[in-house]
Amino acid sequence: MSSKLSVSIIGAGNCGCTFAVDLVNRGFDVLLYGHPHHRRNIDAIRRDGHLVARMAIEGKFHPTLATEMATAVQFSRFLVITVPSYGHDDIINELKDFDLSRHIIVAINGNFFGLACSKELNALAILETNASPYASWVQKGEVLVGGIKTSLPIAAFPNTLGEKHWCQIPEIFPQQLQWYDNVFEIGMQSNNGVIHPIAAILNTGRIESTKGDFFFYRDGISPSVGSVIEAVDRERLAIADALGFQLQSVLQEMLGFYGGNFDKFSDFAFHTSVHNATNATPTQMQDRFVAEDVPYILVPWYELGAKVGVEARTMKAVVEISSVINGVNYFESGRNLRRLGMDQMSRTELLQFVGNATCHSPWSSTAVLNPAPSATPSATRNR
Repeated sequence: MSSKLSVSIIGAGNCGCTFAVDLVNRGFDVLLYGHPHHRRNIDAIRRDGHLVARMAIEGKFHPTLATEMATAVQFSRFLVITVPSYGHDDIINELKDFDLSRHIIVAINGNFFGLACSKELNALAILETNASPYASWVQKGEVLVGGIKTSLPIAAFPNTLGEKHWCQIPEIFPQQLQWYDNVFEIGMQSNNGVIHPIAAILNTGRIESTKGDFFFYRDGISPSVGSVIEAVDRERLAIADALGFQLQSVLQEMLGFYGGNFDKFSDFAFHTSVHNATNATPTQMQDRFVAEDVPYILVPWYELGAKVGVEARTMKAVVEISSVINGVNYFESGRNLRRLGMDQMSRTELLQFVGNATCHSPWSSTAVLNPAPSATPSATRNR
């Protein structure tokens, strides 16, 4: 390896491939890891000899490729995990046998990853973001980068390490990082958990009969669906408030990312050009809109609410209906407090566990997306 800063990207999907081309484009040494059982994109890059990017990033790029975790761990002390949440356990199992005491792990989207692996990995620190840095997707072997956010929320677990340990982290990201106090705040700020499951289950018949042949935002989020989204969002904000966090509503966050001036989420959904450029609709109900966002976001939200005395009835209903639809008890199989080892903790103990320090600045609500010229992105998968 050269003397340039190196980064290992764990996961060769939409976000992983985009992060790889962006880092190579900015002069980093990059390794892109694909799991041996999920190596389609890795094999395609090897076959073509390069990774092609279009729109906000243009060119042919040549990251180092690997399907062995040992190679990724040795390549860099920065490990950026971009796999979906239901792939986290596989990654944790692969990493737990390595000495990671000098490594910093960044999980995108985190969804309480740091808490899930706190007893398994001995990493120096684990950082989580609540979204992807990019609006991007991989299509026909090409990375299409519709836009790059100008700001990204992030938090560290534990959050007691000094700046010297992660002072290079801002160099890795293409936008300004806004540091939250702890990973509970990041986990509670996921807009995917508010939007995706509700719009999916309230359009179940349409998804199954058309195989997703409609626009998820414009057609799927009617005023009534938008009202349910807003109800779950109010419950999320109440849980966050009981934990001591003042967070943005999902509408405020989306307007900050993409612009506009709307009072109702359904109006934003109908008018957003970014999300309506393609339909981006699940073709079946086992899609990650449900299979990831319900068990790994709504379940821990609901259980945290129960812990602090917030009755989130609409959120509970969404989890239970999703469980019936997919024949899975998401409350049992999801990222619940028992699986996180936190079911016996009080509110005070929960906050002490994640480190309720106040040394970082809160996130500004002025973040916007920088779209590529004449881009037609679908940002619902990678926000």
